[in-house]
Amino acid sequence: MLDPELAGAYKGGCQGGLAEGYGEAKGSAEYRGDFHSGRKHGKGVKTWPNGDRYEGTFVDDRKEGNGIYTWGPNGPAKGERYQGGFQADRRQGYGVYNWPSGDQYSGEWSNDTIVGPPTPAMLARARMEKEAEVAMRPGVKVCRQVTMGIGEREIIRGTVAEAQAGSLRVTIDDPGKFGTVLNGITIAKGAVVNDAITAWTPCL
Repeated sequence: MLDPELAGAYKGGCQGGLAEGYGEAKGSAEYRGDFHSGRKHGKGVKTWPNGDRYEGTFVDDRKEGNGIYTWGPNGPAKGERYQGGFQADRRQGYGVYNWPSGDQYSGEWSNDTIVGPPTPAMLARARMEKEAEVAMRPGVKVCRQVTMGIGEREIIRGTVAEAQAGSLRVTIDDPGKFGTVLNGITIAKGAVVNDAITAWTPCL
């Protein structure tokens, strides 16, 4: 198995000591699909511990051709989805991107970047992120509301460690009562989490 994320258990076809044909592999990530000479090659599904999932075609271990990438619940892009072209692991050509808010971009991509006209919601989101970047300087005290179970909410508090490109690194000062998990990190005093910059607000 040449993908280091799949180094672990393997079940399936084999030729010359390398995975060949259909197989299932599990390491830090999991994959079910076609292999050639030990590499993901053909159609398959790969999933990661944070819940991210890619279903589509691979060439020599890279996402290549057409596929669907869905972001899992344990990351700042949770619930977002892309369906379209890939080249060398990057979004390329025509693709459709959906946000949980219902906003959708349909158009061209180049080297993992949108190159077509942005939607009004994309422009509004970019303005919000830019304004947040100005306000969220390192050292600023910030708060975030989290939902626990059905309708139960609490506030967690922290200090900005770094802010850039729509994302924020926050050192937790007050994790609240419930010991929540945010973006794959258990919220505890002193923990550092990565999150969307617009999920936090300055507070005392």
